[in-house]
Amino acid sequence: MAMAAVSWIRKRDLHILTVGVHTYSSDARFAALHTDNSDEWTLRVAPAQPRDSGSYECQVSTEPKISLSFRLTVVVSKAEILSGPELFVRAGSDINLTCIARHAPDPPSFIYWYRGSNVVNYAQRGGISVETEQRTRTSRLLIARASPRDSGNYTCAPSSSDSASVVVHVVSGERPAAMQSDSQRLSPIPLLILLSIRSQLKSFFTTIMLYILLMYQHTSNYLKYIRFLWNNYCIRRFVTR
Repeated sequence: MAMAAVSWIRKRDLHILTVGVHTYSSDARFAALHTDNSDEWTLRVAPAQPRDSGSYECQVSTEPKISLSFRLTVVVSKAEILSGPELFVRAGSDINLTCIARHAPDPPSFIYWYRGSNVVNYAQRGGISVETEQRTRTSRLLIARASPRDSGNYTCAPSSSDSASVVVHVVSGERPAAMQSDSQRLSPIPLLILLSIRSQLKSFFTTIMLYILLMYQHTSNYLKYIRFLWNNYCIRRFVTR
């Protein structure tokens, strides 16, 4: 293959990236690697980016032409904290955070935990431990007997992945208000049924005023269900539960 030229082509736009060891692209991330007296030609893309995903073809200028296509998929490795972006913990219980490095091509060499901008300090207080499993790309941070002083922004930072953060709130009391559902804070309303009020609506103005009143109650979360049957500028039936 000494007399034949080897080229790398990006198929989406048929751009010739390299011919031999020479690069024909303004993007310096592309380069051809070749060792003398070797039949191996390698296209290097460093650092690779998601936009580099696609098909590439290696062509050898023989007669007939020899070519071989490759499919490149570039994924972005991102860390994920399973508890979500915000976590409420009762004072005295444990903070248990699990971080996974998603789509990491290789196990991370380390996974650091930060509180704010500082690495979690194990010597600052007892009851703090970290377990990291490189094979599963998982790290767990455990803070026993949490107190309000442990509240803050916690970040998981693997060596080869984008970091992820969670805001932890350690609150006192048996049932923090932030953990209650909206339904427990809403005042119930009595069952109201108005049927066949067409004859009682004497004017279009009265109808509009009633409609505005009902819509106001709905937007205030006091009505759960409204059904209108509109006929000749009158409300025939209105039901709430």
